[in-house]
Amino acid sequence: PCLFPSTVHRRLIVSALIPENIEELVAEYKRIWPLMPRLHAEVSKLADKNAIRACGKRLHLLGNVPGGKQTLVFEDEKETDFFQDYVNYMYQPRGMSLVRQLRNRKRYAEGSDEQNMLELMVQARFSLFWIRELVPVGGVVAVDVVTGEKLFILDQTLPQQGVTGVLIALRVFPFKKVWMHTGAGLPLGHIDDAAGFQPLNCQMSIKEEEQLNRDTFLRWQNDGRDQD
Repeated sequence: PCLFPSTVHRRLIVSALIPENIEELVAEYKRIWPLMPRLHAEVSKLADKNAIRACGKRLHLLGNVPGGKQTLVFEDEKETDFFQDYVNYMYQPRGMSLVRQLRNRKRYAEGSDEQNMLELMVQARFSLFWIRELVPVGGVVAVDVVTGEKLFILDQTLPQQGVTGVLIALRVFPFKKVWMHTGAGLPLGHIDDAAGFQPLNCQMSIKEEEQLNRDTFLRWQNDGRDQD
């Protein structure tokens, strides 16, 4: 039978995930984070009407207006943020996301913070994460529910919110041997029974990732809002 690690073993695992230069990493994260909304805004400019309509339809966000036309209808800012994140990363005409399109245009100088971040952002992947431990200096230790991978994810807000045990949807990408997320997270519930938690231990194709991304949003729309 699969036995969940003892408390001592769990703490050893957590400690191994937290880099020794954590304060230096957090300082760099704070410096670079303001670029994210600016870069996402530039990526969003590449989304044409077809992209907006297709993604709105997939996420059930199209509503009718007088005259028989359809437009995007959002209930709150979280829906708006998640929709834009989905468009930027999951709308992939000819197999290329909008983030990758901006990266490939080389709009920013080689070696600039902007271009370096885009090189990392094209590696982003969506999944569900169980928050195992909070690291007050600036992050969380989480388990990817799909792959089983344990990650240290930089974040300034989650450690202050007492989210240990929370199941959350995030899009993460590698950053200096740890991880960042794109900013659009959806809380989905709480896992209280750590001993009964078992990840799927599998790898997703791009198609499966998109399906999980879409299904997660629709699930949250239907019954997950009370987790916010």
